[in-house]
Amino acid sequence: MPSSRSSAHTWTDILSLATRHAWPEGYSLVLDGDALTDFYYIEKGRLLISFASQNGRERSIICLEAGNLFNVSSALTGFDNPDSQYVCKQDTVLWRFPGKLLLSPDFVRDYPELIIEIMRSLANKNLQMHESLSYTGPDTALVQLARWMQRAAENHDSTSLRPGLTQQELADRLGIHRATLVRCIHTLKERRIVSKFTKNSLIIINMDELRLLAEQ
Repeated sequence: MPSSRSSAHTWTDILSLATRHAWPEGYSLVLDGDALTDFYYIEKGRLLISFASQNGRERSIICLEAGNLFNVSSALTGFDNPDSQYVCKQDTVLWRFPGKLLLSPDFVRDYPELIIEIMRSLANKNLQMHESLSYTGPDTALVQLARWMQRAAENHDSTSLRPGLTQQELADRLGIHRATLVRCIHTLKERRIVSKFTKNSLIIINMDELRLLAEQ
């Protein structure tokens, strides 16, 4: 392996250490055996990570785009969540890296920039999961949706943004039924809080009212 004094590397520079796998849209990726403790780099596509709740209802957690890693926590700890599910939302190409790399002092020394990237990635995923879990609770579906919209608007510093989620994906993330989500969106439009709410466009026209609703 090269010296840590060499130029910064990206995961695409060390694909020789990994094995390539390709799956079609809709494929459910099953991690078992040694695959449970390896980690993966998404070269192409989009992967939805979800888990099955106690009542059997699937709930989305995070959707990862190309350039992201996943299963890093299991590779580092050896612990896997049997309820985790991985579904390719597009034709997807993954590179599978041996989990033992992350526990190798030589790898950490030779690729410090990649380790820093992993730390940032884990921190971001932790924040997203915390955000997702914050939407579950005794609050009404409308309040949950308002909180999600407020957070999205604040994160993008805009009242006009692209959610990038279908109604079903957003309903799963909030832990509600799609029909309930549709009714909530209709209510927000009736109250003139939003004027448009689709996968590609969310336009908030009354941020003050949205905040009041989210604070309930």
